[in-house]
Amino acid sequence: MSKTFQVGAGNKVKLYVALLPLGDRTEPTDVSAIAASGITSAATSITVTALTGAIAGGTPLTFDNGTDKLQVYLTQDAKLGDTVLHVEPTTTALTGSSTANYVAKLRLLGGTQLSAKLNSDRADVLVFEDALGYKDGAITGQSWELPWTANLLSSDEAFRRVFFAASNAVSGREVYVWQQDPPPAGYAVGDGLKGATVAMNLDKSLQSSAICTVTFSLMGQGSPTITRYSLT
Repeated sequence: MSKTFQVGAGNKVKLYVALLPLGDRTEPTDVSAIAASGITSAATSITVTALTGAIAGGTPLTFDNGTDKLQVYLTQDAKLGDTVLHVEPTTTALTGSSTANYVAKLRLLGGTQLSAKLNSDRADVLVFEDALGYKDGAITGQSWELPWTANLLSSDEAFRRVFFAASNAVSGREVYVWQQDPPPAGYAVGDGLKGATVAMNLDKSLQSSAICTVTFSLMGQGSPTITRYSLT
């Protein structure tokens, strides 16, 4: 059996994404990375104060020293307590102390269409052999899917997270997703779903205006976590 729930359109659609470290499906948290001694040009590692949380490989981070900014991309997962970030070679130097604030729950902008699909199937199983062939057990499997269509710039940081996951899905790279319905009157957040997913069937269509149209699906196995509407 399968049910599809239409959950919103236009600017009411809210979908947030974060890359997950390999083998980790826990809900990500915000992390601040402080590089106290500056960052050199063409550097492939950055020394930082001990991280208070994990940051997945492929995540863009922007270091800011108060005057200039430098965006880097992690090449490896950074774990809780790590003091070194492994990055793609930096394009320029950044002097002095700088900070990168990693926002785990980052909204995908430009959404025009979203649906939440909850699928389940039941398989009868024979636990004990019976001469008459009766089946005395059942296993219910479940999956869920969030198809998404959006118009955005390919430089959008949240989109880059999903694109990286789709490009590296065979390595096990997953996306943690928060989906929110339009809230009831008087509330700030609507009902929704959250959990670990795989980015599937990504299609990026580039327009002459530099806006790209993107469609993909985020699919999770098992039961998603249901979130309730709230004031904040």
